[in-house]
Amino acid sequence: MISHVELDSRHPLWDRLKRHLESKRRPIQEEIRRYPPPIPACDAHFNHLLEQRSLLSRELVRLEAACREGDSEAAVAAFIRSSPCVDESAAHVLLGEIS
Repeated sequence: MISHVELDSRHPLWDRLKRHLESKRRPIQEEIRRYPPPIPACDAHFNHLLEQRSLLSRELVRLEAACREGDSEAAVAAFIRSSPCVDESAAHVLLGEIS
């Protein structure tokens, strides 16, 4: 896992992206933790939370790999545009910081 220091030494938006993804994952993790048992296997809401948490975790791993591979503004922009976890309004704000 890339440390906070390593991310800071690269393009500043890598760290912003990491914080953005983590800020989306934290409330999902908390809701999963507080979910009242017993949880039936067919609980659609709980299963959706698990899927969202997995997606965000995968995106954090992908972010770390992208950070290692490139530091250009184009690499940052490509990650922002391709991530299903960066919504349109966040992408607009983040991409605006590149210009």
